[in-house]
Amino acid sequence: NTLRRETGSEGADIFREGAMREITLQEVLDAREARVSRQKRLLAAYGRPLLSFTMNMAGPVKRSALADFAFREGLAALRGQLGAALLHEEITDAPAGLEAVLACTLSAPALKELAMGLETAQPVGRLYDLDVIGTDEGKLSRETGRTCLVCGGPVGPCARSRAHGLPAIQAATSALLEGFAADRLAELAVSALLDEVELTPKPGLVDRRNTGAHRDMDLPLFRRSAQSLRPYFRQAAALGLEQAACMAPLQQAGLAAEGAMLAATGGVNTHKGAVYAFGLVLAALGSVLARGGELFQTAAALAAAGLPPGTDTHGGQAGRRYGVLGARGEAMAGFPAARMAWRVLAEQGDDALLALLTLLAEVADTNLLHRGGPEGLGFVQERARAILDGPAEARRAGLEELDNVCIARNLSGGCADLLALALLLRRTEGIWHS
Repeated sequence: NTLRRETGSEGADIFREGAMREITLQEVLDAREARVSRQKRLLAAYGRPLLSFTMNMAGPVKRSALADFAFREGLAALRGQLGAALLHEEITDAPAGLEAVLACTLSAPALKELAMGLETAQPVGRLYDLDVIGTDEGKLSRETGRTCLVCGGPVGPCARSRAHGLPAIQAATSALLEGFAADRLAELAVSALLDEVELTPKPGLVDRRNTGAHRDMDLPLFRRSAQSLRPYFRQAAALGLEQAACMAPLQQAGLAAEGAMLAATGGVNTHKGAVYAFGLVLAALGSVLARGGELFQTAAALAAAGLPPGTDTHGGQAGRRYGVLGARGEAMAGFPAARMAWRVLAEQGDDALLALLTLLAEVADTNLLHRGGPEGLGFVQERARAILDGPAEARRAGLEELDNVCIARNLSGGCADLLALALLLRRTEGIWHS
């Protein structure tokens, strides 16, 4: 088993108040000395090559939320690639920068090849400083030199001649970090939608078991729909990174995304609710990364600043008729249902079926109201609560039975979008959760 020992925090509190302050040269030197000391201790303890991971940030400010996000994602990628070869890791959280030292069973040359691969796999890798330390305490040198952040040429001549000022280097660094954040958030959003549709069984909904109470939808359709939304998800995050008051362009982007979705599905509305909710949350995530703030307050403010979603949806009509929260009401309240499902995921070992059951039991689902009225909604809520109150080992069978009944009664709801949003919140909680 992989053993991990952390010095300092490595979650949402990894970015603390004061992290963006200018640090002194002495703090940089102290951090370097402490890093060397850790490396010597781990070499003595494990007798295996080490991989040291830091961020290469020019200037006196070494920390930002964007830099920390890139670090966490890079570290996650390293863990995934190393797998069982990762013996031990130590993480240091300090104003001089986040650091990770990993002891691995790989040989030093193999570890260096892996590190170089991460540095060159995407543009943000230019900001990753991955040193491999052999068992003789020597660093393995790079086979190829780094390129200049500003002009793309060899970095050595530019550094020696001071060809580019610090502001230009910092601007190039910011562009890399923002581009990476937008790309990665879009990727996480698409994966959340795909994981939701693959989750099985889901009462009345499309999954691997059947198409639920739908005659015009199936798994391939949902997969195409999710992928069609990737550019929009990136744009939403980028808009939030660019400016706090971005609701007007976000709504225009959302309308275009709905068109792309309908083109991909042949006119079938697969993810209209997700276009609205995900757009708000992704823009809010971008804003939080760029300028701080509380995620759900930011998303709620964006929702309040925008025009209400179209009134022609079945869910919207049912919400008005029965006086319950619709999509905009959920957003303006700070997404309480999605947050409830996120808490289940966070506290119950990422049990997505349990999170879905919780949503089915507690949410006044406007789509269920449209299809079955208060009686249909009450039936699903009652059955979901009964499954929750029963033994955990019987939940899957209970969901399958409820699925069969929902299909027979033509009942299907919108909790799938809320579950997908909860999955996205779970995957981005390092940004917003403290």
